[in-house]
Amino acid sequence: MNPLIKYIISRFASYITTIFISFTFIFLLLKAMPTSIVEAIIASMTSLGMVYDPQGLIMLRESLYEIFGLKGSLWDQYITFLRRFLTLDFGPSTISFPTPAKELVYRQLPWTLGLLSTTTVLSWLIGNMLGALASFKRESRVSKVLRSVAVTLYPIPYYIMALVLVYLLAYLVPLFPIVGGGVSTEKITLNTILEIVYRSALPALSIMIPSMLGWWFLSSSTLTLTVMSEDYYIYGELRGLPRSRIFQRYILRNILLPQTTALALALGGIFGGALLTEAIFAYPGLGQLLYRAVGMGDYATAMSILSLSIIGIATATLIIDIIYPFIDPRVRYR
Repeated sequence: MNPLIKYIISRFASYITTIFISFTFIFLLLKAMPTSIVEAIIASMTSLGMVYDPQGLIMLRESLYEIFGLKGSLWDQYITFLRRFLTLDFGPSTISFPTPAKELVYRQLPWTLGLLSTTTVLSWLIGNMLGALASFKRESRVSKVLRSVAVTLYPIPYYIMALVLVYLLAYLVPLFPIVGGGVSTEKITLNTILEIVYRSALPALSIMIPSMLGWWFLSSSTLTLTVMSEDYYIYGELRGLPRSRIFQRYILRNILLPQTTALALALGGIFGGALLTEAIFAYPGLGQLLYRAVGMGDYATAMSILSLSIIGIATATLIIDIIYPFIDPRVRYR
């Protein structure tokens, strides 16, 4: 068999196994929980002072057990759980009953994907380039300033940066709105897209600045210094190769190999949302939805978001495993 086909099949088998084990573990963990989602729903309804007919409560309880796939033996429930996972249909949301949980997730998903995918990719590109240049030209004054800024920003949490940006750019100098959402997406026009970009600028900056001038900058800077101590780099300088060629062929190609893996994992994890940023800017993403779901015991919504996160990270790992030999000539398909 072709080594490439054999390698892809083995990676795909590992991908399926990872997802299967993850969801089996989640299923068993849910079964070990002392509380029941159905009883929690009924308790929340009766705690509001509503009076229900006893027979009606029995019928409601039976209906909820059917809706959430909790009827039958443990094996039947497990098969139902896997089937619901494949369709991301875990039943109705309790925080917006009887709206299906997947409808709530699909409603918030574009906001999270648009914000976090854009900020993650831009932070990675700019941060790695600046970090590599700062170490490559480490004697310049700009490089020293950038390193000082990066060391200062790295330990600052992104939500602190968000609060600072709100004060500076939304309150002191009102260039941007404080609220990140509030745009109707029923009819998508050019003005709607521009309004979304405008309202997302401040949340995006609060995520990009600590990431771009923090981890990505420092990691690429450290990797660049490591490459510059290697024999092949020293040999390239002794040969009198142009500095631009040394930077592009000797430094960038080598430091981007581990950084590409980190980028893929970061992109795979964006389905969890950015909770604190969304809370500060009232941004309608998955982070706030997940927080509300966990806080109010909304099993269906939390499981829908968790499913997306597991699939996203596993898929990102699979893609990296497959394309890495194309990026790194030292890796071969076997």
